[in-house]
Amino acid sequence: MNKSLQSTFILVAFYLISSMPLLSQMLNYTMTTVGRHNDEVLAVFVNEANTMFATGSLDETIKLWSLPDGKELNTLKGHLGAVYNVSFSGNDKLLASGSEDMTVRIWDVATGKELKVLRGHSGPVIGVYFSQDDNSALVASTSFDKTVKLWDVASGTEVKTLRGHTEATNNVAYSYDGKTIASCSDDSTIRIWSTDLHTTAPLMILRGHHAPVLTVLYSFDSKKLASSDADGMVIIWDAKTGEILRKFKAHNDITQDVAFAADNKTLVTGSLDHHVKLWDTDGPNLLMDMDLGVGVWSVDLVSDASIITVACDDGTVRLLKRNDNTKPVKTKKGRK
Repeated sequence: MNKSLQSTFILVAFYLISSMPLLSQMLNYTMTTVGRHNDEVLAVFVNEANTMFATGSLDETIKLWSLPDGKELNTLKGHLGAVYNVSFSGNDKLLASGSEDMTVRIWDVATGKELKVLRGHSGPVIGVYFSQDDNSALVASTSFDKTVKLWDVASGTEVKTLRGHTEATNNVAYSYDGKTIASCSDDSTIRIWSTDLHTTAPLMILRGHHAPVLTVLYSFDSKKLASSDADGMVIIWDAKTGEILRKFKAHNDITQDVAFAADNKTLVTGSLDHHVKLWDTDGPNLLMDMDLGVGVWSVDLVSDASIITVACDDGTVRLLKRNDNTKPVKTKKGRK
């Protein structure tokens, strides 16, 4: 082989090897179906203590489940339409839910009692997210009415409405430092808003997706944002500057949900292509890929990524548990 061809071969081989997932880091998980709703499960959210998770469904109910065993604890009824999203408060005492019935509802986690019904949106409520401070005083919501609203939980009153998205707003997230809120929309943008009650103009508009953006989420250190879209693309953003840090094709269908582990770089994604994947976003390197055989609407995970909770379009609720012989993800304080 002449030197020119040899150099070309070496470069091609290096490129192929460097672009492959790091097989030595691949993690093994076992799937268990722990229960079901009477219709598609649209949302899942793990509490901060990693002891419980909540699911919301097209059947208009919310269910609470224990961790790590996945035992069904309670069913919360009150919504008059599909439950699109749920969020535990930062102190784990309350749960917020958003529904097709255009309301946000606040629930007492210990008793399952409905505490507040927040009315003000003129379309289905697609996203809800509690402020993650211990007081958990505020909750944010998004709706097909194109707005983002901020609510005072104690009084049940609307304290701020944010306008600017030109299409339906799909999801919302609080930063863990409490300074900003991120919302995403069918208009393919993400908008960053101040939590200051007197500021209503967006701080930044992030452009990089070319399809409806379905979810957005802060890392626990509030330094990154992760977002996913209807084409299966995932973008990791610098939360302070709005710079794109990573952009990659995660799935071959709608990617409705993502969630960070507590190390601020491990990310789980779920899609209607039936796959749940785990990523090291610093690569990005694929750490795990499991075909569940059903569409996935929502995913979350415990702090060290040892358990992944999955909401499926066949009505089942599933847990993916990491096998003991695989290396755990390092953890830090705080979680989704």
